[in-house]
Amino acid sequence: MVYSWVYPKGPATNIAFLNQSYLIQRETVEALRRIPDARVAAIDIAAHPTLHQVNVLCGILEQERCGAVVTINEWGTDTGGRFCDFCESRKIIHCNWCVDDPFYEEIILAKKYRPSPLRFDFVSDRGYVQPMRERGYRAFFLPLCTDPALFHPGPAAGGERFDLVFVGNSYLRQMDDMLALAPEFVDSIAPFLGGIIGSYLENVEYDIEARILEVMKSISLPRELSFEKACYIAKHAAGYFGRKRIVIALARRYPGFRVFGDAGWLRDLPPERVGSAGYYNTLADVYRHARIAIDINRMVIRNGFTQRPFDILASGGFVLTSAKPVVGDFFSPCGPEKDISVFHSEKELFESADYYLSHDRERLAIAGRGRSKVLSAHTYDHRMAAMFLLISQELAAMQGSAPRRGAPPPQYIF
Repeated sequence: MVYSWVYPKGPATNIAFLNQSYLIQRETVEALRRIPDARVAAIDIAAHPTLHQVNVLCGILEQERCGAVVTINEWGTDTGGRFCDFCESRKIIHCNWCVDDPFYEEIILAKKYRPSPLRFDFVSDRGYVQPMRERGYRAFFLPLCTDPALFHPGPAAGGERFDLVFVGNSYLRQMDDMLALAPEFVDSIAPFLGGIIGSYLENVEYDIEARILEVMKSISLPRELSFEKACYIAKHAAGYFGRKRIVIALARRYPGFRVFGDAGWLRDLPPERVGSAGYYNTLADVYRHARIAIDINRMVIRNGFTQRPFDILASGGFVLTSAKPVVGDFFSPCGPEKDISVFHSEKELFESADYYLSHDRERLAIAGRGRSKVLSAHTYDHRMAAMFLLISQELAAMQGSAPRRGAPPPQYIF
């Protein structure tokens, strides 16, 4: 187990971050280290540590007198409860930012993490807040964001220019893993999946999840497949096939379209239409070289963001994303202050793409306003500040000492 401290000047609040391999690790740690008076440790640990590894972790937390631990997707916490018990006994705050499906572990891997009075969960899709709270978690919405040190307008290196791009993996490998859980199940519901994908592409506000829940209750499931697991597989299969359909349609319609992702796309597209981009080195250039960057969410993301809209806008790019209620809460998708463009259907996606490909000045003005919006409110610094401000307010309320009206924001002290 490896860990390193960064010491600020003056009194410090000790925060530990459990390192994992997800993209936002580096940005999150750096933002934590920019919190005033924060002393931050980045600790390398396995996703599902052994009891010995957890005991070593607890020893580090105690030795360094940590007041808070930050995790992403519960990385580094054990299902046996040792970490949770230790944090409760030492009154250490556990802040977990879940940027994927928060129920994946317990549904697919049969692993479960328990709520705790000093645990705060932040989910990147608002649709998960209520289900998390119903299970006893203290859950809040915290969308993804961008790092402007990585994503900015340029200068763009020389290279091929694109009319349209989509950046994202095919999820072929993940789909194969799910198919292995119930090989014949997805085949048996293929006609149903095709129907709901069609309904979604006619109206992206179509509630796929509700329809899947309704149908799964009415069919006979394989003995080895629980109801929750069947719903989960069906949702993600719909997302996989739906994204694939849109990408193939874009490739057929636009000669200047490219997809940047994994090799799974080569199953359906020729090599000249598929590229790769490293998140920390070449991805920003892809966005800078594209006239339009399309954000094709998986259909299971009902009311949240991926990183794409924030990264694209920070890079000076133009975003065309699916219409979800949350978009209007954070951006202006219409009117004179429009800073992002949305589509409500596959047909509208094509119509909008055609329009903005022929209206450069309007497209660039929208992109410029979008970049200003992102820099003013949607960086990792903003998200970490929001996380700890909310926790401070919640703790004050729990202790019966909520801040007075007009009082300055609580400090990041636990």
